Amino acid sequence: MSPRSGVSKNLFNAQDLRRIRSLGLRPSDVKKQLKGYRRGFSSLTLVRPCVPGDGIQSLSPAERRRLIRLYDAEASGCKMVKFVPASGAASRMFALWYAASERGTFGSVELDRSFFRDLRQMPFYPFLKQSDSTRRMIRRRDVRSVLQSILFPSGLDFGGLPKALIPFHAYRSGEVRTALEEHLREAADLITDGRGVCRLHFTVSAGHVKPVKTFLQSCVPRLEESRGVRFRVDLSVQSPSTSIVAADGHHRPFRDEEGGLVFRPGGHGALLQNLQRIDADLIFVKNIDNIPPEFLQKKILPCKKLLGGLMLETRRQVYSCLKRLERKDLSLTDLQAVSDFCRDALHSDLPKGFQKLKAEEQRQWLFRLLNRPLRVCGMVRNEGEPGGGPFWVLEKDQSRTLQIVESAHVDFNVPQQAGIWLEASYFNPVDMVCCIKNYRGEKFILDDYVNRDAYLISPKTEKGRELLAQELPGLWNGGMAFWNTIFVELPLAAFNPVKTIYDLLRPQHRTGRAVKSSIVPTRPEKRPAP
Repeated sequence: MSPRSGVSKNLFNAQDLRRIRSLGLRPSDVKKQLKGYRRGFSSLTLVRPCVPGDGIQSLSPAERRRLIRLYDAEASGCKMVKFVPASGAASRMFALWYAASERGTFGSVELDRSFFRDLRQMPFYPFLKQSDSTRRMIRRRDVRSVLQSILFPSGLDFGGLPKALIPFHAYRSGEVRTALEEHLREAADLITDGRGVCRLHFTVSAGHVKPVKTFLQSCVPRLEESRGVRFRVDLSVQSPSTSIVAADGHHRPFRDEEGGLVFRPGGHGALLQNLQRIDADLIFVKNIDNIPPEFLQKKILPCKKLLGGLMLETRRQVYSCLKRLERKDLSLTDLQAVSDFCRDALHSDLPKGFQKLKAEEQRQWLFRLLNRPLRVCGMVRNEGEPGGGPFWVLEKDQSRTLQIVESAHVDFNVPQQAGIWLEASYFNPVDMVCCIKNYRGEKFILDDYVNRDAYLISPKTEKGRELLAQELPGLWNGGMAFWNTIFVELPLAAFNPVKTIYDLLRPQHRTGRAVKSSIVPTRPEKRPAP
């Protein structure tokens, strides 16, 4: 088969077919994936960045207080779940340390010295001091040995753990808490229902299910006693059926040294299936690494309640509009009121000539628009963090929609598009509330609201060999492209990511004490181009 020809009927041998079926896939699914490589992924067309008053709601103090009161009054009667994508291994946090462990140095005497100064400020330092041999390594300033004792199974094995189990915060009392425990504590204050039940759902990789379960068994009873709540914690793994075959430079299946097909995870967009299985009225979504210590959690708790209150209010309005559209005695005044709500509250473009349509055609169009999943997303000022942001996007039908866009979906060869990206002043911290049920209490089929063209293709390596890898449309990007979306401004204090180990030395992760470090990355003032 030539590189330019279609997919051959004999593309897969018997071993391939067994492998494909073992993942829960069909040969036609894999052929469709290969077709995606040949077609290539498409860029989005940015119209302009969202700002307060134009795509982002900036609420007054009175409006914030009202929505928080609404949440406090009504949330306890809802079934709520906190959904935390926690599948990632912590190894990427420690990339700089892995490189130094191989070389035995950070590259200079001063950097080696600063490593040991910073190490004493890390939340897990007390664990290192418990070992006599590690204390001797630290006294000798043996960079390689100390890092090996942190990263590898012979020591703490942080490189093999999920981020959820990495110690994030050390308290003055001597207590050290992991990211997972901090999420449990935040959830107890935010989503405990009227019966005292607090529900969370963590997505973890298959290899981390056991250690996460073991940690929960030791942590949950203690927290239940101290917080007076009953935790219901579920774990799920990314379905193997969301795996995507790797391709070579000619868009043919990439094969390993033994000739077998190579499949790779489909990215966080694959977690849409996990989200689909959750039964809840409100689902709070937050990344595992965006969790501050307790003192800051209490300060930003009103922000979380604000998102929940806005969701409760908007959901009630949407349901009311849908029930109004079902009425037989629907008037033109009713139609106008619903269309005004769609335009003003949901930022929806009405099609050209909408007012000239017959009343029944208007009703059907508005019903389809409103009867879909809903999300309320917090947005913070951008201070140079890598990641996506809120934009107005031009769709194929020439309508404009609110989307969370990643840099990979922007064509930077088009100066206008590059300019729009660089103008953005807000950032997506992945802090949102979702409603995946319709006005009758039935769950939407989330797969119906995905932008299929919003997948990504990127170069990777497999044991030194180059390949192409494909990712599904991102969970909060193309995976939610056709949801109804509301962006609301949050203070920067609501965003506390830990992408590298040195982020733990930022003031907001230091239980109120600022720390000076020579390696902590500084944030550029303007949004970076990729």
